[in-house]
Amino acid sequence: MSLQPNSYTENLHRERTARYPNIEQALALWIDQTTSANYTLSGYTIIEKAKTFAKAFDILNFKGSNGWFEKFKKRYNVREYIHCGETNSAPLENLPQYRNDLQDLISAWNLDDVYNCDETGLYWKLEPSKTLSRRPISGTKKPKDCITVLLTCNATGTSKLTPLFIHKYKNSRCLQNIDKNNLPVYYYWNSSAWMQSTIFSHWLMKLNQDMRKLRRNILLLLDEEVSFSNITLHYLPPNTTAHLQPCDAGIIHSFKVSNFFNQFFFVHNFNLFLVKISTAFM
Repeated sequence: MSLQPNSYTENLHRERTARYPNIEQALALWIDQTTSANYTLSGYTIIEKAKTFAKAFDILNFKGSNGWFEKFKKRYNVREYIHCGETNSAPLENLPQYRNDLQDLISAWNLDDVYNCDETGLYWKLEPSKTLSRRPISGTKKPKDCITVLLTCNATGTSKLTPLFIHKYKNSRCLQNIDKNNLPVYYYWNSSAWMQSTIFSHWLMKLNQDMRKLRRNILLLLDEEVSFSNITLHYLPPNTTAHLQPCDAGIIHSFKVSNFFNQFFFVHNFNLFLVKISTAFM
């Protein structure tokens, strides 16, 4: 059934025109420019800026009410977003030169001998934030139990080194009476379960010894300054992970989604959990 023009029902479906188009157009442009410069905006800040534009346009009856602000957000698709990633921290103007330098460096090596390592945190008790339900579900405090895993592989994917695993405890209950040298990962620990320079240096020394035994020399791309006899290290510029770090370009994500990182699996069979980490990456 068609709606009658100017009827009450028709008015409900009609898109309302902006009462202050000049203010809103200027405000939308200002929001785009401000967020592009990586500044954080709040509703209060936007409303105050709108009042400034109103004065500039000699509009005296503009109040910047919450009702107007909600309609403005709908008209210009203004929503709340979360800052994510580190892309904007990189020196973007230097990235082309960084890429050329990296390509020139790698071209002198056999790709089988070009390695990259990168670490990632795993919040193994953290459940998905969404669930299917027939009614609203109350949430609980998010567990912050975390481990750190360092993954290393070569450019061709033919060599994936044993993962480095950092836990919070030296002897957790599920690892009692187990020789950690027989685990399928290099096991380290500290109170925060984070990567530390001493752990990373120790792992690099073991890697250098392994390469010396194999009479191999490799190129390792990383961002820690250490030197070794059989490993040539190339340090990536700060804050360029999202642009230049190979392991960050899908490898770590694929590793995470291929595993079974839930609290039940981890708590009931920790040793099998370590095997899963190792086999998923090998």
